[in-house]
Amino acid sequence: MHDLKLRLRRTGAIVPVLAALGLISSAPALAEAGPRQMEVLNRGVVAVPAANGVLVSWRLLGNDADKTSFNVYRDGKKITSKPINATNFADTKGTAISVYKVAAVTAGKESAVSADASVWAAGYLSIPLNKPADGTTPDGQTYSYTANDAAVGDLDGDGRYEIILKWDPTNAKDNSQGGYTGNVLIDAYTLDGKQFWRIDLGRNIRAGAHYTQFQVADYDGDGKAEIIMKTADGSKDAQGKVIGDANANWVEDGGEVAQGDRTGSVVASDGRLMAQYKGRILKGPEYLSVFEGATGRVLDTVDFANT
Repeated sequence: MHDLKLRLRRTGAIVPVLAALGLISSAPALAEAGPRQMEVLNRGVVAVPAANGVLVSWRLLGNDADKTSFNVYRDGKKITSKPINATNFADTKGTAISVYKVAAVTAGKESAVSADASVWAAGYLSIPLNKPADGTTPDGQTYSYTANDAAVGDLDGDGRYEIILKWDPTNAKDNSQGGYTGNVLIDAYTLDGKQFWRIDLGRNIRAGAHYTQFQVADYDGDGKAEIIMKTADGSKDAQGKVIGDANANWVEDGGEVAQGDRTGSVVASDGRLMAQYKGRILKGPEYLSVFEGATGRVLDTVDFANT
């Protein structure tokens, strides 16, 4: 990750996070940070049905001039009598089959016209997902998967956001609870529903709200977002490369310990509150890995800094 860290020092894109983890020194990074790094996104035109026609909206980009205005086109014809100083337009003559474009106007000159935007008939965009297969825990309990946390980022540099989605098994646990969980999976999809890849965090990353958080950003400034998250022995990138020891199994298969908190505990015959070890991961290495957004390939891995 050394090359990546050097570039991060210049951009300051993730300085607070890496500094908190002890991977870089925050003071030099902040001192050397230059102009703010920005995503290179397209106009992002969206059209949805409205009470009287169609509502069209779009992005005001960070590098648009202060007095930028816009022309709106329907089916190839301009429908604004003059450029408007807004990022939405109510088209009372729009229909479900209308197609829209938007062009920025600066100093009286029109710039490149946006891509076509068809009307979202349902008022929202539905993205098909590739649900993972059901699984079975070591003690014979079956589980399935539900879509969980998600983030957005431009993974391939085309100016459109992709969706990065975490799949949690239905037996995910709070960290106060014992019990086995299925593997946590991370997918990437285009807004059209094309699946880019799937990362399998493996059996040594427990499933639950407190265990897997991930960040998506263009950390190295190449115009394509990366993904950073905690990994462990047996985590597998989207190309099939295993991180750490593929054969390591750090999952506890039994045992218990007395605890004072009743949350997640089991009451023993003598009345003591017992925390169950089964399914927990109490030892073994943890890592911080960077994945390439376009391919899901692991770029580098370092030891996870526990502070």
